Amino acid sequence: MHKFVILFTFLGATALFSCKNDPAAATTNAPAAIEHATPTNLAGHWIALDFCSRAGSKHSILKAMNQDGAHLPIVYAFTINPDQMDSVTCYTGSEKFKLAARINLDTVELKNANQGKSVYLVYLPQSKDIELFDVTTGTAHIDRFIKSKTSNPNGYMAFTTALNHHLFEGDFTPIGKTTDKPVQFTPGGYILNFADYDRYLPCTGGDCFLLGDQMDVITMATTKVKDSKKMFGFRYSAKGDTLNIYNMIVGDQAKAATLGSVAYRFLRKLPVPAAPTKPGEQKKQQ
Repeated sequence: MHKFVILFTFLGATALFSCKNDPAAATTNAPAAIEHATPTNLAGHWIALDFCSRAGSKHSILKAMNQDGAHLPIVYAFTINPDQMDSVTCYTGSEKFKLAARINLDTVELKNANQGKSVYLVYLPQSKDIELFDVTTGTAHIDRFIKSKTSNPNGYMAFTTALNHHLFEGDFTPIGKTTDKPVQFTPGGYILNFADYDRYLPCTGGDCFLLGDQMDVITMATTKVKDSKKMFGFRYSAKGDTLNIYNMIVGDQAKAATLGSVAYRFLRKLPVPAAPTKPGEQKKQQ
């Protein structure tokens, strides 16, 4: 009996020693290595997610720019090419341009971004996001950017895809009209189940803000008709559950417009958020 006790004690100690010295066990218990900025993980289109979220919560691009201490980020998106790390392609609402770049660890300096001053992109290894630090206007602003997962060919289209999702998510029912299916404004810029138009693009900057600060502007068109583009003003209700689209009377020089009558009115229904999954529920469903 005594020999069995000694044998089991020896086997237990051996197993414990082996676990402590097993490289696989050590790797499993070790914290994940922090991956700092590299040309590979910096490559891609980066979009101003904070601005998109703000526009969605305020139901307005103009309000996301100007209301309650909000601000317009110096760029809406930027693209980093891993083969050309000496510059970054930037996109605003009306321009595309390149800025010289200099990388220092997790920080990318964009030179001469505004009035000869630099702005800084700081890569966050834990979240894999980027924060843009801008003090070129005298007031410090921090904007969060995320890498786009879409296959858009350029940074601005990646940005508008995210913006459209936040601003026009949900099902829209035309008021006063009977429809079989709700109208949808897809993130990619398509309008589904709407007879008059099938494409749209909200104004994010430049000359398209023909109503000034009075109202947001959207351009709609139909691919079935040549030269069908038409600009409208649009405004959500305070709760974001009603969308009014207004005709615009554009001046001769097409540099300003006055507000016309309501062209379309929609009731908006947002998707119901999915209920949080309780521990163990996912395994049962599988």
